[in-house]
Amino acid sequence: MAVLSLFSFGGANGVLPQMHADVVDHQHWLTSAQFARFWALGGLVPGPTLTAGALIGFYVAGLLGALVAAIALFVPAGLIDYALGVLWERLHAHSWRDHLAAAIAPVVIGLVWAGCVPLARGAIDGWQTALITAIAAALLVATRLNRALIMVAAGVAGFVWFR
Repeated sequence: MAVLSLFSFGGANGVLPQMHADVVDHQHWLTSAQFARFWALGGLVPGPTLTAGALIGFYVAGLLGALVAAIALFVPAGLIDYALGVLWERLHAHSWRDHLAAAIAPVVIGLVWAGCVPLARGAIDGWQTALITAIAAALLVATRLNRALIMVAAGVAGFVWFR
């Protein structure tokens, strides 16, 4: 996970496809559905969504697994982020900063959308979950409602529908 954290460009959603491939496809620690649930929990708790990595670590190897996963995910990327932030501020007068930021934006958007595919594969298992997902996605796009509230409402809808 430490290597994965070094490529977490664009935040947690930027590493989601690779983390899914590592955890589900290569190591077989989780099913796709379990991964989607852990990712949803990581998005609900305060802090970064990559907290899901610590949840996965806990599931696989208990408290030590959670600790190792959290350190591996946050420390390398945090150190690099800090160093680049200092450099970014030192070079505040250079015009290339705005061009670089504009060039990176489409990459980040692509990484975020690429992260939706593995989550959808694990979370959508019938027309009911597809409908709940479509409604939640529409609310996310069309309104300014808090995403955590939308996720909780979708979870409640799923619980009521499937109990």
